[in-house]
Order: sequence, then structure tokens, then C-alpha cells
Amino acid sequence: MVGAPLPINPFGYTDHRPFAAFGVELVYGRQVDGTLTHISEAQRGLACACTCPACGRTLIARKGRIKVEHFGHYGQGTGCGRNAETNAHIWAKEVLGREKRILLPPVGAQIGRETLQIHGQGFFTFAHAELEKILDDLVPDVVLTTRDGQRLLVEVYVTHACGPEKIAKLKDRGLATLEIDLSAWRKSDDREQIEKALIETAPRTWLYNRKEDAAEAKLRALIEQRAAAAAEAQRKRHERAAQAEEARATKARRERDAKVDKVRRALVAARKSRCAAGLAELAAINQDPDNCHLLLPGTSSCGFLVPNARWQAALLVRMIEVRIGEEFYLPHINLDSAVRAIDDCIHALFHAELSDDVKAALPPDLLDLPLPRQAVEDYLYYLCAMGLLQSDGLDGFEVHHDRAEALARQQARWRLRTERRAATDRIIARMMGTLPGFEWQGFDEAAWAAAPIPGFDQSLAALLEADQPRWSAFEGALLAVLHMVDGGETVAEGLSLPVQGAMLRAEERARVRRMAEADARGHRLSMAAEAVFGTQANSWLYVPPDADAPIWRARNGEPGLVEALLELEAIGKVRRAKAAKQALAAECRSLLKGEADKALGPGLTDPFLNNYSSHLQASPWAVCVDQAGLHLARGELDRWRKRDKRARRR
Repeated sequence: MVGAPLPINPFGYTDHRPFAAFGVELVYGRQVDGTLTHISEAQRGLACACTCPACGRTLIARKGRIKVEHFGHYGQGTGCGRNAETNAHIWAKEVLGREKRILLPPVGAQIGRETLQIHGQGFFTFAHAELEKILDDLVPDVVLTTRDGQRLLVEVYVTHACGPEKIAKLKDRGLATLEIDLSAWRKSDDREQIEKALIETAPRTWLYNRKEDAAEAKLRALIEQRAAAAAEAQRKRHERAAQAEEARATKARRERDAKVDKVRRALVAARKSRCAAGLAELAAINQDPDNCHLLLPGTSSCGFLVPNARWQAALLVRMIEVRIGEEFYLPHINLDSAVRAIDDCIHALFHAELSDDVKAALPPDLLDLPLPRQAVEDYLYYLCAMGLLQSDGLDGFEVHHDRAEALARQQARWRLRTERRAATDRIIARMMGTLPGFEWQGFDEAAWAAAPIPGFDQSLAALLEADQPRWSAFEGALLAVLHMVDGGETVAEGLSLPVQGAMLRAEERARVRRMAEADARGHRLSMAAEAVFGTQANSWLYVPPDADAPIWRARNGEPGLVEALLELEAIGKVRRAKAAKQALAAECRSLLKGEADKALGPGLTDPFLNNYSSHLQASPWAVCVDQAGLHLARGELDRWRKRDKRARRR
């Protein structure tokens, strides 16, 4: 008999310690009478008289003040290592005994990919729970019993699941057993969460349930029934397929016979055809004698509505001939595209290849000549031999590389010629749009393009084919004329274009511009002369009164202006030097006069300044024109001051 419910977590800790982990101490011991005692009710030491519920070894109750109270295995070595499992089993019995219910997983069976479920999951209600009840040599963790005596064994594991040997015994004895996996809650410290996991949310599987055997038997029977039904359906499908195949074969024979009859009549009708296809292409080919050798009119074939020369000409013009121009491209040809290109030359029955069964059913004399597809293929290989085409290495044909290079050069010349003509047309159109209408009325652009152009002695057509330097020279001359028409400078040659009026206007613009430039140069020189001479500028600008005068030299051209400005700069430099010298002399004389007034008095200043000095060999006024002269004059002033003092003492 287990004692009263204890305030512990499912894995061994008492209330005064937090939930932590499954690696914990044992808190239950089994007494001699088989009942379980909690560590809190046991006497200390060996006096507890308890054994391990898991391994049966003697336990010692450790109830000290430092570590939490727990049972330990007595003797040397460690415990049995099943403390967590044992605590969990006892705890599970306590919870289940209190709740009286547990969630059962679905009941069913699986064979390969086939599954069958006979019962869904649901709660199992029972009357009481027993802990580790011995059933012969089986000791389940918990045994749940209903009021009517039904039993359900529950295995709870934290670290060790039930082994295959125990599971085999459960199956042999027909004991319904449920295993619950609490390993995911090993480190949980939430009591409610762990209890809910035990009752409902933790993974659980049937170790054995006799209803699963019944489900497996039922599923196996269903699989066998389905297999038998599938085999019967397969047999019927094969039977229907054989019948359908026979019907198809019969239909194919009828269709083949009908096709053979159509082919026979078509060959006869093709020989009598009056179709006009290929006439225009043949006429175009015959106009160029160099292309006549590409036709093989003497060859024999059947199934065509026209003679060989006409379908061959049609194929050449429509498919193989390369046109130089905007739509230039090198064709890639295969047999199907070639036949489609001349489908109007071929009886409709021979656009596609005849099937082998139709060929086999035709009389041999009808197949002596090649049919259209074979004849077209033979002709394509003939064109390869003539250097017009070459095989692409697969099932098609392309333009021979020598011919392709020549065509590419022709296309490049055409494009260059087209671009040059377009540039010329744009220039002339802009020119005509600028000129007054009466000046270019009657201008024949075609006649102008055909006639030799002055300065180049070639027509426009020849210039379009010319080398780049010659074309660039012509294009530059044409752009120069356009520039003149747009208001630019005049040109020496108008290239026979109606631009005489534009040339006169350009010459007038040039004259006006030259006058404006001359006025600007004259004004520039005049302003410079006024800066040097002031109001006397004209006396320098217009002397001598002819073309050699500075003003006329400047108006006649930029070199004359530069020359006059240089002369003016030299004169200005001399005048500035003279002015600076005069200013220095005035400044020095002013200083000397002031010092003389102070030293000698106003009455002696003028005699001092203007009298000849034997020491200076001139008057002080004449000497005092710079700093050196000022120094000499001051020496003379000092002598005058001393004489004046002596005279006063007398």
C-alpha cells in the first residue's frame, strides 16, 4: 500500500526544492510488506528497513541537514541507476490514480503503404491504478483496471523504453500495453505541464493491442481483395486492348488501301497537270545566263504538277536566292522547308513522305522515278556540288561559305551606299528647306545626281561607291554648302546646287562682319590710346594721315592692331616712367621746401632753393629730383642753417 500523496515533483524533488532534472535522488522505498514509503516518513539510516523498488537492494535513509532527504543504496558502489524511472513510475501511478483517465492513441494497422484505422484516439476511463503489479514474470510500471475488470498496462519511460523481449511476452500473453514517452520533459519544472503530458500530450504508442491484430488481418484481406480486383481489371484491359489493336489494324489496312489508290490516281493526274506555278521564276532565271546551269530540266521525277525546270527555278528564287538589301539574310534549308517553299508545284499527296506500308503496297513500276521529296533532296545535293550550298553536317543545308562571304561583302557595300545616299538626301532636304522657294524651284535632284559634280568630276552614284577619303571630301564640301545656307561663311564651289543667292548673302554677311570686326579693332585701339594720351589720342591715331596711321593699320587686320598696341604700350611705358620721375621730383622738392621753411624761415627759403651752390654745382632745387638729390640738398640746407646762426650771433 502506497502512503498518502506526497508534495513532490514526478522525478523526486520535494516542495522545498525546484523542479530540475531526472538525474535525482530516490525518494521511495519498498517495505517488507510490499508497501511504498516516502523518504519523509522513513526512519533515518538502515532503521528504515526499505529496499529499492527497482533492483531490490537494501536502502539507507539519508536525512541530513545539508542535502535533500533521499534513499541511497547501502554498500559499496553506486545505485542501480533507475532513480528517475522509479520516481516517475510511482508518480505516474499517483497521478493516474487521482485522474482516473488517460488518452489512448488510435488503433489500426499498416502493411507497406496501406493503412487501416479501426478506432480513433480517445480517453480511457478506469477505476483504479496499481503500481508494478507482478503478472507472472512481468512487472508493468502501472496497471489500470476498469470496474468490469478490464486491464490496461502502462509503461512510462524517461531514459529507457521497453525492450523487444518484454514486448514479445506482452504479445504472447495478449496483454494490452501502452507506452508513454516522458523523455522530452526530463528537464521540465512545471508540474501541471508534466501531468498533462502523462495524461494527454506526451507521445504514446501501443506495445500490444489485440485489436491491432484484427485490424492487420482486416487490412490484409482488403489488400488481397483489391489485388484480385486489380488483376481482373488488368485482364479485361488486356482483352479490350487486343480487340482495339485488331480494330486499329483492320482500319489501318483499309486506310492504306485507300491511300494507295489515291497515290495511283495522283501520279496519273500529276502527269496531266497544266499548273502555271514556277513560270515567273523560270523566266527570271533564264534572263541571267550565268544561272542556267543551276537547272536540271532533263532529270525525271514523278508527283510534280510542273516540269522539273519550273519547280527547280521556283526553289532557287523562293528559297535559295539571297537578296541584297534591308531583308538580307543567309537562308538555312532543310528538306521540309524546301518542299513547303514549292508546295504549289507538288501534288498535295506528296508534300509529306509516303509511309512504308503504302510504298510496299504500290506497284513497283510506279516507284521507278523519285517522288517529290526525294527529287528535291537530290537537287539540293546537286546545288552543293555546284558550290551554291553546303551541308550543315546534320540534316540541313546552308549557303556555301565562299558565296556567303561574297554576299556579305555585297551587303556591306549596299549598306554603305545606302547610308551615304541617306546622308546626302538629308543634307539636301535641309538645304532646300532653308533656301527661299523661288531659288530652288526647277532644281532637278535626279539630274544633279547623274551629272559630274564640279570639283570631283564624278556623279553622285560614283561618289557613293568611292573610297572613304574621297567620300569624306565630298561630304565635307556638301556640309560646307549647308553651313553657308544656314548662315555660315561662303564657299568657293557650290557643287552645282541652287545656292547662288546663298553665296551672295554669305558674301554680304562676310563684308558686314569684316566691317564690324574693323570697327571693333579701331575702337579697341582708340580706347587704349585715350588711356595713354588722353584728349591728345587722335593726334597719335591719325598721324600720318594715310594707311600707315595706327588707326588704319588696326582696322585693316588683327596683325596691324597687335603692332599698334605694342607701339602704344612702348609709348605708355615711357610716359609712365616720365610721370613717375616727375612725381618723385615733386615729392622730394616738397619735402625739401618744407624742411627749408622750418629751418631758414620763409624769407630765406626761395634764395636757398634757387641760388647756385658751388658744392652741388647747381641749385638745390635743380638737384632735388630723387632721393639721392634730396640727400645732397639737405646737406646744403644744413650749411645754410649754420651760416644763418653765425650771422645772428654777430
